[in-house]
Amino acid sequence: MTVPMPNSTVGSMETMLVHPFGNENVRQTLTALSEHHQLSSFVTAIGWTDSEALSWLRPARSLVERRLFPMIGDHQLHVTPASELVRNLLLRAQPAAIRRLGSASGPLSAHWVAEQVQTKAIKALDGLNPPTAVYGYSTFASRVFTAARKREMETILEVPHVHWATTRSWAGKLENFAPGWAITARQDLSQTKVHAMEDLELSLATRLISPSTQVTKSLRAAGVDSHIMEIPYGCPDVQPGQTPLSWDGNGPLKVLFVGRIVGMKGIADVVSAAKALSPAVRVTAIGQLPGETFPALEDMFGTVNYRGTMPRNQILQEMRKHHVLLLPSLVEGRSLAALEGLSQGLPAVVTAGSGVEDLVAQGAGAIVERFASEQIVAELHRFLDDPGLVEERSAKALEIARASGWGPFREGTAQFLQDIGSGVRGH
Repeated sequence: MTVPMPNSTVGSMETMLVHPFGNENVRQTLTALSEHHQLSSFVTAIGWTDSEALSWLRPARSLVERRLFPMIGDHQLHVTPASELVRNLLLRAQPAAIRRLGSASGPLSAHWVAEQVQTKAIKALDGLNPPTAVYGYSTFASRVFTAARKREMETILEVPHVHWATTRSWAGKLENFAPGWAITARQDLSQTKVHAMEDLELSLATRLISPSTQVTKSLRAAGVDSHIMEIPYGCPDVQPGQTPLSWDGNGPLKVLFVGRIVGMKGIADVVSAAKALSPAVRVTAIGQLPGETFPALEDMFGTVNYRGTMPRNQILQEMRKHHVLLLPSLVEGRSLAALEGLSQGLPAVVTAGSGVEDLVAQGAGAIVERFASEQIVAELHRFLDDPGLVEERSAKALEIARASGWGPFREGTAQFLQDIGSGVRGH
């Protein structure tokens, strides 16, 4: 495809941000653009700017809290809610065959929602005050980027996860090491329309933003030679007066897993460690289930305390009720759950695949190899043998979190857009 390059010099950046949902990195980018007067609009599926929605939509309080964007003006928020409401209903339905319709591999998945959001964004490109740049996210921006490049706009792609080729490599290893969970990685194992979409977005993006060295390396390994700005995601603010967690050794060591309940998140090793250390260790899991049932999942239900999904503020509260965060992911960009755990003073046992090993290695926990449940067991045993280690590592986690907040990400993103608006080009 031949598309015109954007003008090399533009004035003040008026940026349209497009994302179907709105997780923490999206919120931080919105805050940065709003604070620096660089945001023209935010196009999403469902959203509110006023917390009053919590009172008149109380039955859907969890959904409203996740889609509340008070950092922007009401005139900047553009929504198209129908498809996302349908998907949310499907994901909570019984039996599993109905849930599967809204799952990652289903016809009414997150990418179906993204299609509707992109359609609305494309219409807005030709509005009375069109943006000078479109800021999108990997696998959610191919159509709006195509339209933006035809209009000679800058297209900025944030890539929160590693390239699909790297993910597929680890999914292949999952088949060998944890075959019972391989069913949850089918999309990662074969080259799908989503992968083609990802490659198209990379070719259409005039600039790329990466949250970690792991993501950057995967893009370079895939042959991406575009300019990449690495701006690490940060930890949430540590609340004033927050004290380190502690454990006196009485009762079980409370271990928490937060993430999608799939093989690529290392859930097989979580279950193995829980079995090996029960009843001295009690493992709780929070996260979205796969769209189908299978023996390994049923085995997990009988091994760990599964709590379903929760809004972010409730997850933070749960973190403070536990002693250790366990995230043995095979591959991630930069785990937001791990960053949140550090901000709550939760010691962590993670893999290099979590993308946060640089922070955890500073004293907040331990780094284990992928597919190494015996290493997880050994690290958890250290807490069992020395309960004071919880408080020691918790204090370090809080120290690291205070020094690794979201401020540099916001400033780096705003400066990046300012440089683009000034005609500064990277190499």
